[in-house]
Amino acid sequence: MSVECFCLTKRYGRRVALDDVSLEIGDGGVTGLIGPNGAGKSTLIKIITGLVWPTEGFVLVDGFDAHREHRKAMRRMGAIIEWPAFIPDLTARQNLDIFSGGHGAQYRARRTEILRFMELDAALDRKVGTFSTGMRQRLGITLALLPESEFIILDEPTNGLDPAGIVEIRQIIREYNRKFGVSVMVSSHLLSEVEQICDHLILIDDGRVKAWGEIGELLGEEDSMLILETDRPDEAAALLRKSAESGALPLESIDPAGGKRLRLALTGECSGAVNRLLVEAGFEVTHLALERPGLETFFLRQTTGGGESCSE
Repeated sequence: MSVECFCLTKRYGRRVALDDVSLEIGDGGVTGLIGPNGAGKSTLIKIITGLVWPTEGFVLVDGFDAHREHRKAMRRMGAIIEWPAFIPDLTARQNLDIFSGGHGAQYRARRTEILRFMELDAALDRKVGTFSTGMRQRLGITLALLPESEFIILDEPTNGLDPAGIVEIRQIIREYNRKFGVSVMVSSHLLSEVEQICDHLILIDDGRVKAWGEIGELLGEEDSMLILETDRPDEAAALLRKSAESGALPLESIDPAGGKRLRLALTGECSGAVNRLLVEAGFEVTHLALERPGLETFFLRQTTGGGESCSE
């Protein structure tokens, strides 16, 4: 099941919340949706789920228009947006029955299966008001999965959780995806969580898609930090800065990395050029290794600007 967005634009008066967004989501994997506050993430989710109409463009969910054929489009999609306010004086069973609208033997069997997976089956007849934050989050995911969902959207699923709760929800999302092949889109501001559970990434900034693709490939395209160890680190740093000032070396920054090590931020794969420069100047280079950037580095570079590449 796939979600296809075509040329989505959403305006609120003069403010453009989304600007010509086109992408496809859903291959049985987990997709992370990230971006700065106000970037357009919530608007995109609400358009995909048919809650907000786009100013321009359209969305197909499993081949159906998310707005003009809303019932058909949503029949295999579950979404928890701004997490539901369950009725605290009712039990988990009662809340699920009310909010899902489910009934019959098939519904009850699916409810039992999902609750057992979420480890909430023993709490089915407890009042939700007695649940911990983590249990409420798991109940929310259960609600999203109840309509035999093949695609679910989770908006900030780890909000308000302690570190143990975050790990628990992360494992649930990943394990359910692997076991049942349900496509998941997770919107989160916790970049470390996105990096650990997601296969694909959508990065939105200022209403536009800045990056979209497989996480490993996106991070692999980023420039790396170069960790360098030499016998005279202060003199080596001075030489490298001088080379950067002349334009021979695209050095963005250089910082101590402990002991005789330096950490260099270079635009492009320039480790060979750095090594040659130092060796030819009489320095002894005892360590030279690339430090691959994580999602946080990628996010900052994409949203605050990057540099030019170099060739050796």
